Amino acid sequence: MIKPTQRQLAKFSAALCLLLLAGCATSPERYPNNSAEQWQLKGKIGLWHDDKKESATIDWQQCSAEQLHIRLSGPLGSGAIELFSDQQGASLSQNGETRRAENIESLAAQAQWPLPVNALRRWVRGRAAPQLELSTRINTSGQLEQLEQAGWTILYRYSHPQQTLPERIEASSADTRLVLMVRDWSEQVSACTPQ
Repeated sequence: MIKPTQRQLAKFSAALCLLLLAGCATSPERYPNNSAEQWQLKGKIGLWHDDKKESATIDWQQCSAEQLHIRLSGPLGSGAIELFSDQQGASLSQNGETRRAENIESLAAQAQWPLPVNALRRWVRGRAAPQLELSTRINTSGQLEQLEQAGWTILYRYSHPQQTLPERIEASSADTRLVLMVRDWSEQVSACTPQ
């Protein structure tokens, strides 16, 4: 039987310690800060509005408090939709055409996606829109489970009790319901300009 040398034992012990430390560390991508102003989410979104039902893949890039870029693609009857907003106003790109307006929510409604974008950018992160009345419910792990604000009820689901950001968000108002399944949260934004 060959006995390991002291040097081999030391290397093995160091490698084992590194593996154990890596296993205990919490990944910042897995549990990111919900108050960040720059972030990106990717996932699936479903929208029910009156008699209409839509679904799409969503790539939402929040570049700053004022600037955002949302791309909806997939099984849309009208093809891909891109919404962009910054301090100068908002734009909608759809079917090779670009429309501009002061308000991103009016453009989203024109694209048949009547989303409360300005509040939703906070709601998806488990935060309330400022200066509006609200009601909340927190679960036993200290995570936001329900938020009621501006005529909307938002429900949150998490797969781990340590998570600060949800993996499923369901929001409903009198005539609209949306379900957002987040596949990936990131605080690295890839592109902050309309395509």
